[in-house]
Amino acid sequence: MDEWLTAENVLATLSALLGLAATAVTVWYRPRAPHRKRIGYRVQMDTPFGRGNDAGEGQGLTTVRVGAFSNFLEGMADATVVLLRIENDGAESIVDSDYTSRDALHGLTVVFADRTVRGVAVTQPEDNAEYLMEHFVPSGPAGIQYSDREIRLPRIPLNRDQHFKLLILLTGGPVNSGVRVTGGLQGGDVVPNKGVSVDEKPPLFSRHAKWITGILAAYVMVLTSVLVWPRDTVPPRGCEKGKLTLVGSTAFSQAATALELAYEKDCPGSEIEIRMTGTQGGLDALAAAGRKEPDSSPAMIAFSDGLKTRAENYVDLKESFVALSAYTLVVNSSVKLPEQGLSRRRVQQIFAGEHTNWSELDGGTDDIKLISREGDSGTRDIFERKVLRGTKAVDDTSRDCETLRSGYEDAPIVHCERDSTNEVLDAVARIPGALGYSELQSFKKFQDKSAMTVLRLDDVAPPSTADIGASVYPFTEVEYAYTYRSPLPGSLTDSFLTFMTREGGQSIVEHAGHAPCERITMYESCRKKMDDQLRERHE
Repeated sequence: MDEWLTAENVLATLSALLGLAATAVTVWYRPRAPHRKRIGYRVQMDTPFGRGNDAGEGQGLTTVRVGAFSNFLEGMADATVVLLRIENDGAESIVDSDYTSRDALHGLTVVFADRTVRGVAVTQPEDNAEYLMEHFVPSGPAGIQYSDREIRLPRIPLNRDQHFKLLILLTGGPVNSGVRVTGGLQGGDVVPNKGVSVDEKPPLFSRHAKWITGILAAYVMVLTSVLVWPRDTVPPRGCEKGKLTLVGSTAFSQAATALELAYEKDCPGSEIEIRMTGTQGGLDALAAAGRKEPDSSPAMIAFSDGLKTRAENYVDLKESFVALSAYTLVVNSSVKLPEQGLSRRRVQQIFAGEHTNWSELDGGTDDIKLISREGDSGTRDIFERKVLRGTKAVDDTSRDCETLRSGYEDAPIVHCERDSTNEVLDAVARIPGALGYSELQSFKKFQDKSAMTVLRLDDVAPPSTADIGASVYPFTEVEYAYTYRSPLPGSLTDSFLTFMTREGGQSIVEHAGHAPCERITMYESCRKKMDDQLRERHE
């Protein structure tokens, strides 16, 4: 008993009692806590349109005169405009898997009681969350759709307090007739809410809030006095100490670096080294380390763009899903192709040397110069499997990517190889007429990307991170993490693998531009990609 009666334990007990008291008061004052996940909506403007008035005047919006749209509004004398705000006003972020609609592609439905939808536009959010707009861009079944009195919205992920607005043109009914948003959230609700008007001035604190704030302040002061006593730092559960080396794909290096920084910050005593020199080099390094320690699993993880290609040399390597990644063809901005795209058949002809000048493809007058990854690159393997599909590319004919090297003066086209994704992008950005390929997120984060253009492939644009799983875009593949056999439980290797597949690591991978395979919505897509590659090898 005397051992328990320390100052630290007594203070901790008092702080706990104060916390319980504050909780009890909170429950008494608000017996029903709001859902932790909630989408709220409200109509911010509902006004006649096309009757000689200014649309939005007096609504706090920029005034737009409709005279220029008189021809468009013929036969729409009863047109009205609604500005609808939809926001996450709950306590948690909302991801696409939180929506419970039976429609796999859409999460919310906007319904008008007496009016017919004639057009809809999405406004840029004030917080400049540009990734939100990407979910409305794709056309077809995955994008925003409307018909009759309904608008179907994609499954939009919303961080807490994020929002977007819909500007909707309607006919067939008066202003202020019914508008509602329907849909379901797992563990939450979709409900109308109310904004504070300009004339309202809400009180800073209610009487009950003051009491609760006072109790919580006392709780914090007591808890702080406990925390100031010196003590050993305890790392989060699941952390391990030691050294670990990450090797492999340069296309995944940005995500690997972000994962390394996050793990070392949360887990003192861990030391992670990154040596991302290419898929094949990483797999070779892992296999060599394993042969030196045949009775254990070395502290090394190799990232690979796609499944390992020479399985007989890596029989002891074990793969794990990490993410689904999109790749893209890029050309120097001097090339101006119709619709800014190529078919896979046309790409095959170019890499086979059948087209040597962009004028043959209505893309300008520059000579075509091909920039590829080196032969052991995982990105190159994906390009050859997904795009070339058996077509043999011309040999490596150039050192500087601009002129033919000695011995290849009669080659039909300049074709050079580079050791990393950034080197490919640097050459494409620098050389007029250059054509290359890259992991999509590496291109987006490249410093001089304005000197290049992303190409559509088979008339399909590269998908956003959220749309990779459902997209028909052909140039995508799974990123794998390889270990030598199964790492020992409790090792740093095992802990880091677990970290990558848990919520924290998944969010880091997603922020780096890859779709985490462990997400429920992506797992089946990753599994299908793996099965497809295995089937290709047996054919």
